[in-house]
Amino acid sequence: MNLKYRLLVLVFLLFANLSAQTSKAKIDSINGILVQNSTLKTDSLFVIFQQNLEDAQGLNYPKGIGEAFQKIATLYGYEGDLDARLEYNFKALRVFEQHELEMEEAYLNAEIGYQMKYDDMPKAEVYMNRGMKLAENGNYKEVLDRIYNNYGVLKELQSQLDSALYFYKKGLELVKERDFKEGYPYSYSNLGGVYGQQGKYDLARSYFEKAKQIREEIGDQKGIAENFTQIGEVYLAEGENQEAIAYFKKAVPIAHEQDYRFLEQYNYQQLSQAYKNLKQTDSALFYLERYGVFKDSINGLEVEKKIAELNLNYETEKKENQILEQRAQLAEKDLEVRRKNAFIYGSLALAFVLGLLGYLIYSRQKLKNTQLQKEHELQVALAKIETQNRLQEQRLRISRDLHDNIGSQLTFIISSIDNLKYRLKDADSVILDKLSSISAFTSTTINELRDTIWAMNKEEISVEDLQTRISNFIERAQSSKDEVQFSFSYKNEGLDNFAFTAIEGVNIYRIIQEAVNNALKYAQAQHINVSLFTRDSATYSVSIQDDGNGFDTLNATLGNGLANMKKRAQDINAKIEISSNQPGGTKVLLES
Repeated sequence: MNLKYRLLVLVFLLFANLSAQTSKAKIDSINGILVQNSTLKTDSLFVIFQQNLEDAQGLNYPKGIGEAFQKIATLYGYEGDLDARLEYNFKALRVFEQHELEMEEAYLNAEIGYQMKYDDMPKAEVYMNRGMKLAENGNYKEVLDRIYNNYGVLKELQSQLDSALYFYKKGLELVKERDFKEGYPYSYSNLGGVYGQQGKYDLARSYFEKAKQIREEIGDQKGIAENFTQIGEVYLAEGENQEAIAYFKKAVPIAHEQDYRFLEQYNYQQLSQAYKNLKQTDSALFYLERYGVFKDSINGLEVEKKIAELNLNYETEKKENQILEQRAQLAEKDLEVRRKNAFIYGSLALAFVLGLLGYLIYSRQKLKNTQLQKEHELQVALAKIETQNRLQEQRLRISRDLHDNIGSQLTFIISSIDNLKYRLKDADSVILDKLSSISAFTSTTINELRDTIWAMNKEEISVEDLQTRISNFIERAQSSKDEVQFSFSYKNEGLDNFAFTAIEGVNIYRIIQEAVNNALKYAQAQHINVSLFTRDSATYSVSIQDDGNGFDTLNATLGNGLANMKKRAQDINAKIEISSNQPGGTKVLLES
């Protein structure tokens, strides 16, 4: 083969490659259309993505093929055809697996797990965990936020609300880290759903409103309809049926306009229930009929779509034959042109190739260095995670032993003392008082043990957890001292998801315990106030104040109680101030 001909072939291959890249860019652009933000009808989107799938198949472009399958699956989901959605997602998964597109494979495994949640929860967990592991190992933050959110839904369906909140918050952290605006509404909506199940209706509504506000800014009409529906569900759960009806009626026209048939059908069902609660039978029956008719129409669409699909395949085949014929004619003409300009193109191509080779060698070395660095970082991260997991397992094992062994033994002691008191009811009052004292001490020890187990079972302690624990302690203290008035207040001007580490939480709780017990034992106080104030992710203050006798802080000996409080504050890098007046009471102030 002479030099002139070799250069001609090289130029032909280069131009063909550039043409393919341009086509791939177009396919990626179409697959990048956000279905939820699109103003196009669902039927139009079906045509667009089906054509894009055929174009990707024509170029043998695996990434484009798989993503087109995903888009079609999403459209079937909005129409309520869940079987078709799952079928197309499996088609996409097979493409990603065959061509080792790991990030796409990770997300789709998790998505399939999410879609199987109602039919086969164990299998859904398998797919979800497979996708999550792949994404975490590859540090694919572009998909991890959605995977965490979807995994939270699985936990929510299994009534594991604490786990659901954990994964929703992890997803929200990644969204904030990426500043991914489109991701905020999903996290907020999921958090609102859990708080609604917990009966925290005001908090649930606030998160749904946050999600709706962002969706209005980005033009996500389908998402806006979902949030209207969710707010309506909160009002329905509260028994505020008129308010619920108002929001369901806001959702219906948007869902209808967006061809979101599944959501439209669901709102008819909810409207029927709300009117039923109001005993407005005519309206309840009207929307129940709308729900039934609409459900039947969705099912009837399956047959129509199968026919349309067969027809589309036939027309596509004819079109492909025409395109192939046209391409053959164009190729013949292009070859003639290239023969005339071979020498010029050949010289340019040779220079380009030499430059390209140099660049590829440089890029390959740079990529290799980057890959080695990432592998090292991954190994360090995996080692850290493994260490954390072992520590968590040890904590859980110790807490179980404390609860099952020591806790049950202490409970047995109390029971035995009570039996002994009953048998010795005629005994000396000193002995009976001593037995009562031992029983009370043992009960206190059990409460302390439960507090310890509570702290050991958590990696972090939310303000809500600490608030609940403090409230329970104050209730116990109140029951033992009826003459003392207790109050507890909490104010948050910082983040909604403020949380303490387990060590911080238990030490703050112990300091509050010690301060309250000192006020009860020594101060002869009439009022004791406990307040907790958070300002941002790292700043808080705790105040325990009484109106008792007070003491001389300059001349007082440092007892075990005060020493313990100062030691606990030192352990969590916090400042503690103890001020007292005679009379006037004592104030303990703990600040981070």
